[in-house]
Amino acid sequence: MAILRQADMITSESTPGIIGRRIGGPNSGATQITAGLNTLAPGAIISYHSHPDAEIMHYVIEGDIECVLDGHRITLHVGDGVLAPVNVKHSFENRSGASAKFITAGTTIGATREDRELDPPSHDPLPKYVVFAEDVVPTYPWPGTERFDPMDASFGSSTLLFSKGVIAPGSIGPPHFHPETEEFMYCLEGELMAMYNGEEFLLNAGDMLLAEPGAHHAIFNASNETATLIAIHPTTAPVRELVDWTPSKPLPTIPTN
Repeated sequence: MAILRQADMITSESTPGIIGRRIGGPNSGATQITAGLNTLAPGAIISYHSHPDAEIMHYVIEGDIECVLDGHRITLHVGDGVLAPVNVKHSFENRSGASAKFITAGTTIGATREDRELDPPSHDPLPKYVVFAEDVVPTYPWPGTERFDPMDASFGSSTLLFSKGVIAPGSIGPPHFHPETEEFMYCLEGELMAMYNGEEFLLNAGDMLLAEPGAHHAIFNASNETATLIAIHPTTAPVRELVDWTPSKPLPTIPTN
C-alpha cells in the first residue's frame, strides 16, 4: 500500500512554464500504472510528439488547453479528455491568460517519447478517443455517487479505465479487491476516507492511494461536503471481488437532493 501525499510527490519543471507532478508510478510502488499532473502557465507548450510503446490519457481539470492530435486542432475544457494511442502524435498549448492543468495516465512505466514535426490541419472527423465532457453519460453505481468514465474501451482505450466519481457525504463504494491489477485513487477535490486492508486513512485533495492486486480497499465520504475522486485501472475491464467491511464510525446521511 502507498498513500502518496501531495507534499511528497516529485515535481519538476523540465520545460519553462510546465510543472509536472508525479501522482504515482514507481515512486509509489506501482508496477502497472503511471500518472502525473501537468500545470501549464499561460503560453506554455508541450511540443508535438508521440509514444511508440504507450497509449496515454489526458484529462483536463482546470482551464482551457489547445490540443493538436494527428493534425486535428481541438480546444479542451474542464472535463474533456484525449487519449493518445501508440504512435498518435499530440501536443498541448495554453493560449489563455490563466494556468491550465491536466492529468495524464498510462500503463507503460518509462514510456518512450519521440518528437515529431507538426502535421498540416486535418479536416477528417475527430477520432472517438477525443472525448468531450458532454459526451460522457453519468452512471450511479451506488447511493450518493455519480460516476463518469471519460476513457474506457467504448472510447478506444485498449489498456486503461479512467473514471471520475462525484461522491456525496455518506456515500461509500462497496469494499472490494482486484485479483490481478492495481488501482490508483486520487482525491481531486474535497476530503475522502480510504480503507486499505481494514485500516482507515484520510485522503485530502491532491493525495493518492495505490491498491495493489489482492489488497482490500474502499473509498467513502465521511465529511459534510461533496468530494471528487479520480480512479485509474490498468485494464478496461477490472475484475472486482467484494469483501465484508464497514467503517468504524457512522457516516453522514446521504443528501436526498
